[in-house]
Amino acid sequence: MSTITVPHAGHHHEAPVSHNAVAEFVTSWYEATPAAILLRPVGAFLKAWFHATPVSIALRMMSH
Repeated sequence: MSTITVPHAGHHHEAPVSHNAVAEFVTSWYEATPAAILLRPVGAFLKAWFHATPVSIALRMMSH
């Protein structure tokens, strides 16, 4: 089996350098904020809590 990729005219797969720099700045800034620092443990707790609920257990049992 072979795969052929055809580039689309006018669409560049590489983002402009200025866009990458802005995205990196925004990501770095967000990761340094207190909200981002608190969201990780809170998100992990909520994910663990949801997996322990009866609804989540029932959905996992039905999907197997």
